[in-house]
Amino acid sequence: MRPADLERVALAPAAHDEPAFVAATTGRTDLVAQALCRDPAGLHRCLTQRLGALREVDALETSPVLRTLKAASPALRGIAQVRRGRAAPTRRGG
Repeated sequence: MRPADLERVALAPAAHDEPAFVAATTGRTDLVAQALCRDPAGLHRCLTQRLGALREVDALETSPVLRTLKAASPALRGIAQVRRGRAAPTRRGG
């Protein structure tokens, strides 16, 4: 996609439930996104009716995650309260 379209296209998925993460990248692709879909039909809708419907998107590549063994960030307790502005998160076990 054209660099001038990058920010607008990156923000478009924010209006939908499936994308959990969207970031600008360098290299062969311009964006990377992680979508959390309920089932294969949901993934298909996300790719064809949401992301694929954007005029600036001319190609999509998918790699389903079957199992996550470790996440990059520490587990936090009370994250729902933090999102509501009530408390600071604490690390598990500490």
